[in-house]
Amino acid sequence: MCLIGIATIGKGSDWEEFRDLARGGIPVMYRNKIWQEASGALDMRLPGYYKDLLTLLNPETCQCWGDIDMDLHRTFPTNVLFGPGGQGIEKLKNILLAYSLHNPSVGYCQGMNLLAGTLLLTNNTEEEAFWILTAMLGVHLPEDYFTQQLLSPQADQRVLRELVQEIMPRLSLHFQEMHVDLTAITFSWFLTLFTDCLPVETLLRVWDVFFVEGMIVVFRIAVAILWMNEKEILKCRNGAAVYCFMKQMTMSMHQADKLIKVAFGTLKSYIQPEKIEAKRQKHKRSVRQELIQEQQLMNIKAFACTSPPADKKKALRN
Repeated sequence: MCLIGIATIGKGSDWEEFRDLARGGIPVMYRNKIWQEASGALDMRLPGYYKDLLTLLNPETCQCWGDIDMDLHRTFPTNVLFGPGGQGIEKLKNILLAYSLHNPSVGYCQGMNLLAGTLLLTNNTEEEAFWILTAMLGVHLPEDYFTQQLLSPQADQRVLRELVQEIMPRLSLHFQEMHVDLTAITFSWFLTLFTDCLPVETLLRVWDVFFVEGMIVVFRIAVAILWMNEKEILKCRNGAAVYCFMKQMTMSMHQADKLIKVAFGTLKSYIQPEKIEAKRQKHKRSVRQELIQEQQLMNIKAFACTSPPADKKKALRN
């Protein structure tokens, strides 16, 4: 079932040629097969494993079912696959429940429905979509991306703000002056890999590159979106106007070639994998320390609320 032997290409000229072809867009007829191979899903796939998971599915005993059920009908509701009479909802339910069994330490997190839904839209079978989703969450995104504390997503937002400050200082200052929290807009870009903001044809082009080049693509695309809309954002004279514009600006980005060119051409020298990884590790340490301090503070407050007065005085003396 191996299509082109991506795993054997290595990092030489052949890989660079394949990377450039992916940036130019994978033909629709080959997309799902190449995604399976480039994502690593083909190597992860275990015959019969997904069917075994399906036999174990029981929404009533799944701790994640309430969240999954709530998000099912929010997934591309205007698309015929997920609309009334469409087969998408049942397939999506199976994939998300199966993943919660496959990886119980993560279970389900809001945003996974959009990832799985997008995979179903690209002509992947239910099982193929499950394995690509598993590869996305286990290989291409950090292991802690969908944990309860959202450690890596928080760190990535700090990296993005730092990049904006370095690459577009005027825009960064504008956000400060308008009291705009960039994370309020861009957090979902990262958590859903742009499924909630880009037109589907542009989104699929971004994912073509994501499966080949990994997480660095998310940073390059996010910065490219801001770069391409900087002039219009700077025209906004108050915070409300900034939020309003930024929430709708991405939906009109139908020129996928232009977005890819900016992300991997214009901004190439600014966003290098080694530098991004160093920034990510730095901010992950900061976020982790802040989470520890928050937990310690919560423990102190809980102790203060539940301990008898004598115990409080003794604790304070100690």
